[in-house]
Amino acid sequence: MIDAKRKAIIFLTISFLLAVVTAGLILVQINEAQEKLGKTVQVAAASKNIKSYHEIGESDVTWVELPATSAYESFITSEKELEEAISVVNLNEGELLTNSLVRKKLDIPPNERVVWLNATEIVLIDQQVAEGDRVDIVIVSKDEADKLETKRILENVPVVQLEEQEEGAPRVKVALSIKDAEDVIHYQNAAVQIRVLRVNQASAGKEEV
Repeated sequence: MIDAKRKAIIFLTISFLLAVVTAGLILVQINEAQEKLGKTVQVAAASKNIKSYHEIGESDVTWVELPATSAYESFITSEKELEEAISVVNLNEGELLTNSLVRKKLDIPPNERVVWLNATEIVLIDQQVAEGDRVDIVIVSKDEADKLETKRILENVPVVQLEEQEEGAPRVKVALSIKDAEDVIHYQNAAVQIRVLRVNQASAGKEEV
């Protein structure tokens, strides 16, 4: 009888200690969550409507505070990120700025040019693309014997901007060397068809290794 009581007391004591430890851990986690919720970060936003390819100045930006837990890594959170930066799309007043909406002016080297690929009956974009994606450009043309010839003329071309249209696929802007830009413009007028193929960047990375 005494042994049973002793075992019961030991069991209750251990249970009480475990409950105290559990409660302490829960309180620590609650305090950490409250501290995180209380922290804020300043995020850049457009202070007015801004057109694409406008150089961002101090008067174009206002800073808003967001909870740290809801601020994404892509948000602009420092003035340094906006030095010599331009907008790549039209921005509405109050719109939060991200790395995909603005870029450094020096991102496109002086020996490169930007070319629009307008989705038409000739230019076909096989898969939806986004800014920052890379694409291959395939052309279908006629050879001297008037036979159709298909070849990939460019690989891993960076997409620098998209422009939505009321109907159909968006216009895709790509950055090319001057020679490649001339070739693409030529084929847009002379080729039977141009296909824009989005590159699977994970696979591309494996191929480069």
